[in-house]
Amino acid sequence: MTLKIRKLTVTEAFEGLLAEWRQLDSEISPRTPFTSPLWHQLWWKHFERRGSLKRDEFFLHSVRDADGRLVAVVPLVKIYRPGYGPMRFCKIQFFGADPSLTEIRGIVCRPERQKEVVEALLNYFKCNDADWDIFKWSGVRTDVEAQRPLEALQRSTLERSLPDYVVELPDSWEEFHGRLSNNTRKSLRKGYEFIDRDGHKLTFRVIDQRDELKGALHRFLELHKARSQAGDMAYHRDNFAIKRHRDFLADAIDGFAAQGCARAFEMHVNGELAAIRLAFAFDHELYLYFSGFDPEWKKYGVMTTLVVEIIKWSIEHKFGLLNLSTGKDLSKLRWKPNEITFQDITQPSCSLRGQFVLRAEAWVRNRSKSVVTTTAE
Repeated sequence: MTLKIRKLTVTEAFEGLLAEWRQLDSEISPRTPFTSPLWHQLWWKHFERRGSLKRDEFFLHSVRDADGRLVAVVPLVKIYRPGYGPMRFCKIQFFGADPSLTEIRGIVCRPERQKEVVEALLNYFKCNDADWDIFKWSGVRTDVEAQRPLEALQRSTLERSLPDYVVELPDSWEEFHGRLSNNTRKSLRKGYEFIDRDGHKLTFRVIDQRDELKGALHRFLELHKARSQAGDMAYHRDNFAIKRHRDFLADAIDGFAAQGCARAFEMHVNGELAAIRLAFAFDHELYLYFSGFDPEWKKYGVMTTLVVEIIKWSIEHKFGLLNLSTGKDLSKLRWKPNEITFQDITQPSCSLRGQFVLRAEAWVRNRSKSVVTTTAE
């Protein structure tokens, strides 16, 4: 089937396309906030750069079938370094090139059509808008083999593989609990027993009202920061240390709250907040976002207990799918999730400059990883 690709302006994308984009977003599963028009509109508002060293150009495209139906939204940005002049180079990448705020970025379309869309885009950019040096493809799903057309390209490079973990929820907590390993069930039971043994009282709270979420966000930022500063635990970065990131998150939570989709789950011990996690609810799917907790309560495993209560709440409220978010760690694997792998693949242009930029990008990326590791140690 022939697909028609068209570059859109900011107004066309965030106003004219809005209703169709929302409908397309509702058809995607698993659902995340990162495919919504709201997320992209706020991202452009907060992260667009117009400086002399770096300049961003809005480069979003729509993809339609022969009957004019919207098949995909391709939220791209052209990045120029330096911003102006004959020596600048150009990189194309997807919205969401921020430090972990956008956990999954890429083409917005139903999974079963992603391979078809990737093939159409490869052909389109080969013949049109070819004045770029490297193209960074993100969020390419391996379960539908959408990475195959990109792997076939000469000199393409796999930059990373990103696992996302989703749990299919049954009709009862007892059925879900029965799926878990003996060790996991024992560990969960001990978390509650230790709290009771020491005379503490747990209270689970769900916040979904727009005016109350503003206060919950403030509490989240405090505990997220406290977790990052805990010296006797594995290092976790404070993803919201920068004001621009906090401002973006505040707008995102408020925007999704206006749509009835934002949630904050809190665990209180003896009336004091011990752990919190932000989440997004879409129909019968729940996406767990960032968390924070008071390190003073770490020996009781309050974050694990909070997730248990979230799962119980999700089952009670008839959610069918729980997205544990991206990144591999034991705290997610204990819930017996299904894994969806997203790949980031870098495609250089055929020019010598494209090859040079590709190597330079790899050097900068490796150096950044080295700095992060040293900081964590």
